[in-house]
Amino acid sequence: MLKDYYAILSVSQDASLSEIKLQYQKLLLIHHPDKQQQNQSVLKEAIPLQDIKEAWECLRQPSQRAFYDSSLKALRLRANGQVNDDIDLDDMDYNEDSGAYSAPCRCSGEYVISEEELELGVDTVVCSTCSLIVRIHYEVETDRDDDNDSDGNNK
Repeated sequence: MLKDYYAILSVSQDASLSEIKLQYQKLLLIHHPDKQQQNQSVLKEAIPLQDIKEAWECLRQPSQRAFYDSSLKALRLRANGQVNDDIDLDDMDYNEDSGAYSAPCRCSGEYVISEEELELGVDTVVCSTCSLIVRIHYEVETDRDDDNDSDGNNK
């Protein structure tokens, strides 16, 4: 399940990088294990320090934040049952340079999914231009050749 980094840091999704950084630093001071004894009266619920750091690492880099926002949007749309279409991975174009698959959207935008996203189990993609979302169908290949010798026998 995808964590909501914006909720963890208590910032809005359109918060600027400086706002996110300020909130990150504030939460680090409040939730650091060495400070928790002093802050117990202020804390409603302790936020794990690892979650705070993970949220900051994701949201501080524009490319990672854009990917995360896209994944979060797709997850929310999927939860609401708003998938507009299904596409088979075999029907998508593969770009060897970027390591990503793409398919055109009816708005002239495109649906793009990287090999890394596929390996992570991502199966929904939002169009690069509009808000349409598609589910990508694919099978994960398992490499069984490593378990067998050249004669097909188990090692």
